[in-house]
Amino acid sequence: MAFGKSKNRRRQDAAQQKEAVKGAVRTHGPGLLKAILLTGLTVALVWGGIELRRWALTSPTFLLKETTFSGLQRARPAELLKLSGLTVGQNLWTLDVGALERTMSTHPWVRTVEVRRHFPSSVSVEVTEHVPAALAVLGDLYLVNEEGEPFKRLQPGDSLDLPLVTGVDREGYLGDEGRTREQFRRALAVADAYAATQPPKRERLSEVRVSPEGMVLVTADGLEVRMGEGETDAKLERLARVRGELRARGLSAQVIHLDNRARPGWVAVKLSSPVSERSGASAQ
Repeated sequence: MAFGKSKNRRRQDAAQQKEAVKGAVRTHGPGLLKAILLTGLTVALVWGGIELRRWALTSPTFLLKETTFSGLQRARPAELLKLSGLTVGQNLWTLDVGALERTMSTHPWVRTVEVRRHFPSSVSVEVTEHVPAALAVLGDLYLVNEEGEPFKRLQPGDSLDLPLVTGVDREGYLGDEGRTREQFRRALAVADAYAATQPPKRERLSEVRVSPEGMVLVTADGLEVRMGEGETDAKLERLARVRGELRARGLSAQVIHLDNRARPGWVAVKLSSPVSERSGASAQ
């Protein structure tokens, strides 16, 4: 009888274990199956990604065939390609766009550059160049852009008809670039205002001199116009009236003073001929 009871007990234990397993499967089975499926999917995605990357980096589909440029006036495509090392046959996925932009930006005419990849096989380069507005004497002659930034040493091939800004030396520029650029911007503003008056060719602006007393204009016919500070438009109007009066009288001036702080409306004229000198004349 004891043997029979032991055998029945084993059968009961086995039955209980089966029920426990079934319960565990019912309780944890869906989650376990989901985990197995997610693991398999992850493995498949990783493997697929590796294979996809290998294909993208080796497929002739993504080899560079064409590079287009826009915005170029002075810089040349061949120069920028040489600087960047960008060549036909490079894989578009391996191109370092940031590095390409940095190397192309070292070209003296390039102000900004943006490189874009166009899959599967082309690249576009959008360039903004410096716009030269004047020449400056900083040891050598430099081109200055509209923002007052000297950006390039003048080369023999740079055929540009631009006013010369003087009165700022190289040491001053290196010592305080911000202040010097502001001086250049002020000089360029006066030069632009003068150009807007549309002077005849012989009266076109040749030089803008930066001085402690203000801006001094020198025209192509040798006239020196001492502008002083401020009221640029009003002073240029007075200058036009004075020059018109001088032409009507058959006279020419060597120096015209528009910098009388005590009497801003007064104009003093030093004639280029020795016969007389007119000074203190009002041009109100």
